[in-house]
Amino acid sequence: MQEIQVYAVQPNGDFVLESPAPSAGAGSGSNPYTSVDVITFLTQRLPRSLPVLRLLQLGPKSPGTLVITTPLPLGGPVEGCSGAKDKRDPAAAAAAVRPEHVWTLLVVDRASHPATEVWPFSSLEMCHGAAPHEKGPQKADVLPGSLRDSLPFSEDVLHVATSQLLGVVSHIPVTWRDTTGAKSPAELLANVRHTPGSPFCLFGNTHSTVAALLGRADHSSGAGRLIHSPSVPYGKYRGGAEGGLPEGLIWSTIGPDDYADVMAVNKIIRSATTLAKLRSAAIRQAAPRADGRPGKAVAFAFAAGDGSVRTLHVDPGYRRRGLAKAVVARLLGMGLFEPPRGGPLAAAREEGQEDETTLAFAGIEESNTGSIGTFRALGAEWLWDVYWIYLDLDRARELVGGHAA
Repeated sequence: MQEIQVYAVQPNGDFVLESPAPSAGAGSGSNPYTSVDVITFLTQRLPRSLPVLRLLQLGPKSPGTLVITTPLPLGGPVEGCSGAKDKRDPAAAAAAVRPEHVWTLLVVDRASHPATEVWPFSSLEMCHGAAPHEKGPQKADVLPGSLRDSLPFSEDVLHVATSQLLGVVSHIPVTWRDTTGAKSPAELLANVRHTPGSPFCLFGNTHSTVAALLGRADHSSGAGRLIHSPSVPYGKYRGGAEGGLPEGLIWSTIGPDDYADVMAVNKIIRSATTLAKLRSAAIRQAAPRADGRPGKAVAFAFAAGDGSVRTLHVDPGYRRRGLAKAVVARLLGMGLFEPPRGGPLAAAREEGQEDETTLAFAGIEESNTGSIGTFRALGAEWLWDVYWIYLDLDRARELVGGHAA
């Protein structure tokens, strides 16, 4: 098993090595990685790295935020096909991958519970486009377990990648355990959904390749023991000018007075704590409500810390008036997706950011044709699918020995 390094991310963006002990050496040579090392490494792998890169650059730095990683090839060539202008054949790139080329990295923020707590990134994502399921958006019934046999890599590479993934997952801290006597995973999961630090952890923006690796591990352990409650696939659309608004509507942002309305129409964001962490753009009625509160927000979207547009919504009575496109363009125009220009989390240059185009994503279900149409109207294109998955960390620890590289 390769050495795994755990770094605590400080509020100012600096990395502090927690494990192994700094005296034991880690990272490239005998020196631990710095935040500049990791940010530069991720920047060179845009757009694939965008969720974890933006999370580190723009996301809240909760106490306990971690980067957990295998050794990274700093200064080495970029793996696979790095972006839309890279004309290398994905299948050839996948066939050229060797076990020693594989690396895996996680960003962990267990304090963000019940929202996403872990964002994974694997070197195998850099060969996107070689597998059949990577040719276009997948239907809702395509779940991680069904992808496990479709990855275009050698068995040796898949073994190492799975081993690394389980290894880094095994270092995610668990601070609470169920004491209710629940027996089945379903009972346990029901008990811990509202409990931070439990053995069940929500992985988000999980690329279909990583989801397939988890599906392989789940199958080998007895299906349903590692992976729980996977979401449908969400297509990642990369893609904005801001125009005027119809009479009676004004620009605004989402505040505490709007939280109940937002959660009433949204199935993903379920807590005021999560909403308070997200930056937003909203279109609301200009006239205040009868109780004196600001007018109702009839269209809104959020800029998440991982560089994605979240929860685009337009009230039914205001649809087909261009408000969805307007509110997304507003978010892009506010600079909420721009990387920092200085400090330990800044990068001198972002590969793939041609003509200063803002890199931002939205995750959209294949069946949500309205939102897909909105983002396509802004010039967005589908790039890959991602999942949200609950993982049993205790089961992952049990599996580490059986998948040792």
